[in-house]
Amino acid sequence: MKNKRRFVVLGGAGTIGKIVVRDLFESHSSNSILIADYNEAAAKSLAESFKDNRVRAVFADARQDLGQLLKNQTVVINCLQYNFNLTIMAAALSAGAHYLDLGGLFCMTREQLRLNKAFQNAKLTAILGMGCAPGITNILAGYAANLLGKIRSIKIRVGTIDFNQSTRKLRFPYSAQTIVEELTLKPWIFREGRFRQISPRTGWEQTQFAQPVGKAWTLWTRHSEIATLPLSLKKKGLRYCDFKVGFDPQFVRKVMKRLRSGWNIGQLNGLMTSVSQPNDYEVSQVTVDDFIVDCHAKSRLDWQASAGDIDTACPASIVAQMITDNSIDRRGVLPPEIAVPVLPFFNELEKRGLYVTIHS
Repeated sequence: MKNKRRFVVLGGAGTIGKIVVRDLFESHSSNSILIADYNEAAAKSLAESFKDNRVRAVFADARQDLGQLLKNQTVVINCLQYNFNLTIMAAALSAGAHYLDLGGLFCMTREQLRLNKAFQNAKLTAILGMGCAPGITNILAGYAANLLGKIRSIKIRVGTIDFNQSTRKLRFPYSAQTIVEELTLKPWIFREGRFRQISPRTGWEQTQFAQPVGKAWTLWTRHSEIATLPLSLKKKGLRYCDFKVGFDPQFVRKVMKRLRSGWNIGQLNGLMTSVSQPNDYEVSQVTVDDFIVDCHAKSRLDWQASAGDIDTACPASIVAQMITDNSIDRRGVLPPEIAVPVLPFFNELEKRGLYVTIHS
């Protein structure tokens, strides 16, 4: 009998991908995991570290045809840069595999939604943006909106405190390319019932997060939540939706100074040095009118993973497994706020040390 729990993790040897692999491995003894990565040596080294034939590794180049690689896989978990999303979605569709990614930075997400009919006709599910933000934040927003009935606004904020920060130089907490695009591309917001673009690096405010994060500077950035929440919650009266991420102003100044002096993404990626003992905490805060829902995450030393790694990777693993369990049986291209059953998802987060709080 064919194993219905076959997962391929594209970018599986990367920062987020390797945590997705770890979570899949520890979640269910029947999970079969294929680590697919351009860095074949890193992929094989990671696979060998599990000492279990359920985990294998293979070379993968997303610029080439992935059809044969994805054949006979149940779910494709795409942990690559969002630029590859459409190509990988098409390959998953051709291979007859379900699909999940970590986000499309608004514009790519809107393009991906156009494949809805094709995935429906193939009786396949594709879930767009199933990390922390987007992902957890979408589900928190949908949950609060359903509790309240009619809503006017959704404000999404993500803040982090790094207890190691004083001991190291400037370091990118996640993909340098993503951070640069968040800081340089015009963000989208939803205001007075319309999508609007605004200037990058604007909207600075000090946001009050739950402890231990406390007050932190945040600013508008382009994000995928804004691409789907206004459409999903239109009938609830939503008129305003925005996203702000926590960046220290000094960090932003240093990044922009390097960009203006001619640094490229490759050079900036050199600042993504690993931390041997991550020690940070992240709060994803969603305010729906006056109702606040938070998700708390902290680093895990046993996985050598930061809070941001954990709350990005674990949701992808959880939801991919929900597809194989038929806990998610809706077909088509879907955002998390529509596709994911809320309370079972919260329960799975809690098993991994992430927890949701509600207050108003």
